[in-house]
Amino acid sequence: MKQATVNNELTVTYPDSYEEMSAEELQRYFKSEKDRWGAFDAERHVILGVSWKKAGFFSFMSDAESQLFDVEARMKRSLINYRRKEGSKTKIAKKKGYGISFEYRVNNANMYQIGEMKTFKYKGHYYTLQYLGRRITDEECRPDFEKFAESVTLR
Repeated sequence: MKQATVNNELTVTYPDSYEEMSAEELQRYFKSEKDRWGAFDAERHVILGVSWKKAGFFSFMSDAESQLFDVEARMKRSLINYRRKEGSKTKIAKKKGYGISFEYRVNNANMYQIGEMKTFKYKGHYYTLQYLGRRITDEECRPDFEKFAESVTLR
């Protein structure tokens, strides 16, 4: 297993088959490398990632669920045939969090991707754990994300 420290506040572990993504790869897949970390398994086409956003002055009036809705709204605008599958409450490193699973169609291809996000708040930041993979290999790859989410430790 490999380990990464994200934003000097969060540590995650991920399988050896994944390689940490470069700024160029993050830009390619997410349109921005700012406030984002990711690891990619090239053979299975799976991404595990973390993004973060400063909570801001009025964060006392919102929670991680509000942040997740904002992220989802941006995805709806940019992904083809985006469809939310389910939402849930969760715990990440003993912090209250919210999650969604979804699917969408890849640009210029007749292939569907599966995704999952889990968001929580810690020390003035909203963190979102992300999983993106192919629908046809989801059953095989999703356990990587579950272990990734369970591995989160906070500083």
